[in-house]
Amino acid sequence: MNANTDFPSAPVPAPEHMAAQAEQTQRLADPAQAAASEAAATVAAAQELSDSRFLRRTLLVTGLFLFTGLTLTMFWYASDVFLVLFAGILMAVLLRAPTNWLSRVTGVRPGVALGATIATLALMVFILVSLFARPMAEQIGQLIETLPQAMERAEEWMGNYRWARPLQPLLAELANLRLDSQLLGRASGLITSIGSAVGGLVVVIFIGIYLAAQPRLYQRGVMHLLPRRARPRAYEVMDEIGRVLRAWLLGRLVTMVVVGIAAGIGLWWLEVPLAFTLAVMTGLLEFVPYIGPILSAGAPMLIALNLDPELAFYVAVLYIGIQTAENYLLSPLIEQRAVALPPALVVFSTLLLAVLAGPLGVLLASPITATGIVAVKLLYVEDVVENPSKT
Repeated sequence: MNANTDFPSAPVPAPEHMAAQAEQTQRLADPAQAAASEAAATVAAAQELSDSRFLRRTLLVTGLFLFTGLTLTMFWYASDVFLVLFAGILMAVLLRAPTNWLSRVTGVRPGVALGATIATLALMVFILVSLFARPMAEQIGQLIETLPQAMERAEEWMGNYRWARPLQPLLAELANLRLDSQLLGRASGLITSIGSAVGGLVVVIFIGIYLAAQPRLYQRGVMHLLPRRARPRAYEVMDEIGRVLRAWLLGRLVTMVVVGIAAGIGLWWLEVPLAFTLAVMTGLLEFVPYIGPILSAGAPMLIALNLDPELAFYVAVLYIGIQTAENYLLSPLIEQRAVALPPALVVFSTLLLAVLAGPLGVLLASPITATGIVAVKLLYVEDVVENPSKT
């Protein structure tokens, strides 16, 4: 065998492999330093992720505040338009409740069920108007004539008690109202207001019918304004708001009927004049929580006081009993299916919307508050505070 035979030489490692081997050797030689480096890298990554989440949450909260400010500004300048639109949404919610039930029970198409619901409601309104419009109009006329006398009697009665004397000037101003030339001069404005109210009611009815006929069409239109990743959550929020409004509205209607019937029976049993009209007024004012019941007790107590102070006391006891039963029996059952509205928040929103939008704002303050509570709970409390990973 030749001594000069060439043997294959060992492959020379590349510089990058040599550097990697050296780093691995150093890492094995100093495990504490390697662990510290890995921990530092983990902390840096966690800090970067935390900063990113904090930035997204800050942007989200800032966007919510800006959106709220923009909405309030638009509401300030066009409050009537937004309130009419919201009233139309409530009308659609009211129509969809029996429509969904009828379609589920009978199996008919939703359009047919909606038509049957509208026809049934129209027939019920026609029957009620035919039966009670004329006697109620007569009693309203008697009520208008009786209230000034009752206020004068109440003013005299308050003069006998020191604690009630501060209320005498208010009752005196109300009792002195007469159909004078000044009020007649405002007749054109009153006719204009009535015409605007009737026109707004017609618009609300048509908006409600259109929304109830194709609710998903309008939901999809709103969804196109949102990013795709936010649309599933937006659908959940809108469906939950619809469920809460439906439960609140149906519960409020049940409360109005029950309280109106209870007030009518109680006033009839106490032999208070105009019991039917006063009961209807009591039921209608129940639509405005907390404030409506207080206002509804004023006219019956004044009329009873005009007859006998003892009768006025019994009427006060009657209304206190009705409201106590409502607050401790009816309201808890309703709030189990809807949303619990804090009384202070409802009163504040009612007063605020009364200043901004007048009577229509008072009527819609509670459902608007319920909508806001649901939106804040789902979009901020759950998605930002309790589960920040979603943001």
